[in-house]
Amino acid sequence: MVFVSNVAEPRQDGEMPANVTANKSVSANEQASAHPASAHPAAESAADMVVNTLREWYVLASDSIASLLDGRFLQQPARDLWLLGKHYDLSLEQTESTTGYPQHVIDDFSHLIWCTYRSHYAPIAQSQFTTDAGWGCMLRAGQTLMAQALQLHVLGRDWTFSWTSSDPEHTKRRQLYTRVVSEFFDDYDPRSTFSIQRMAALGQQFEGKDIGEWFGPYGTARILRGLAQQASHDVTVYTTTDGVVYLADICAEFRPTLILVASMLGIDRVNPVYYAFIQASLMLPQSAGIAGGRPSSALYFAGVQGDELLYLDPHTTRPAVTRTNNNEYLQSDLASYSCPTPRRIAMSRLDPCMVFGYYCATLESLIDLRSRIELLADDGVTAIVSFDNGHAPESAIPESHGSGP
Repeated sequence: MVFVSNVAEPRQDGEMPANVTANKSVSANEQASAHPASAHPAAESAADMVVNTLREWYVLASDSIASLLDGRFLQQPARDLWLLGKHYDLSLEQTESTTGYPQHVIDDFSHLIWCTYRSHYAPIAQSQFTTDAGWGCMLRAGQTLMAQALQLHVLGRDWTFSWTSSDPEHTKRRQLYTRVVSEFFDDYDPRSTFSIQRMAALGQQFEGKDIGEWFGPYGTARILRGLAQQASHDVTVYTTTDGVVYLADICAEFRPTLILVASMLGIDRVNPVYYAFIQASLMLPQSAGIAGGRPSSALYFAGVQGDELLYLDPHTTRPAVTRTNNNEYLQSDLASYSCPTPRRIAMSRLDPCMVFGYYCATLESLIDLRSRIELLADDGVTAIVSFDNGHAPESAIPESHGSGP
């Protein structure tokens, strides 16, 4: 297991760890009162960088100690791996020495669009923020989930292309891939449907949060839905916070739909009764992954291997990618949106607040999803998703839940 630094952020139910409470971001008004008008923005930025670095050290140390106590350095990983509904039997595969996985598994994992902290972009709204490092990890995890759904929508589950080939099919796939990635660029271009600027701005409107405040899974799901609606996107985003999917609301005029189910699966940690459903969810062909994390750090989960989940970590800061006029990019331009190294985390260490994503391209796929989840329930799995043939009652329409349930 490879460990990386992660910024210690508030628990995703909105509570800060006791030892970092004093470092919580404040609102714009609080910033104005806390700093004289003559305070230099660069000095504030430098101070923020020091605070974020200290947080990273804290999480790195606690993460490593927790893993040692779990004995995970001594455990042999399970041989069955599922990645967004696709199964790999690792007992039949020759692994690559540095990663522990066969090359074609690495290739599949590398296809996932990896949204991370970015820096050096235009200030967000009226704020001085030119980076989301230290506060935007759940927004980035939500972007990553949305990106996988859009990939499924335009490219399907199994795809490949060459960055240098002139073959028409490769060229088409390359253009589709870059179009999806560019929807998450950090700018105000109309094509950047799910940019951090738009997510933070809608967070102010929906959640009443100032730029620089943390978001939770519930709020992030609602923001993604709002942005898709504003853009009249090809993919509809349906959200529920009570676990019930009301089919009449989706099927009346069916369009390709990403279903986001926000759930609280315990108090401080995930209740083990839900482990089987988390595992099964990532095995479903409709899976677009899970936005969740461990306490104080948001992550995106894409696969399952035994009692561990494979994840992408947004806590790496990279310069924002500059959009080109013709939307043409080299592989090196978008390399930072791909991660070649799967990392794993034990389910016992997860934060209980999560958003499950399911992409249904057709009505038949939605019916199949319902059938599969109901079969899980029939088999004794405690499912957190259920289906109702009617419309959602007004009281069940998802509203703002702040940074947690």
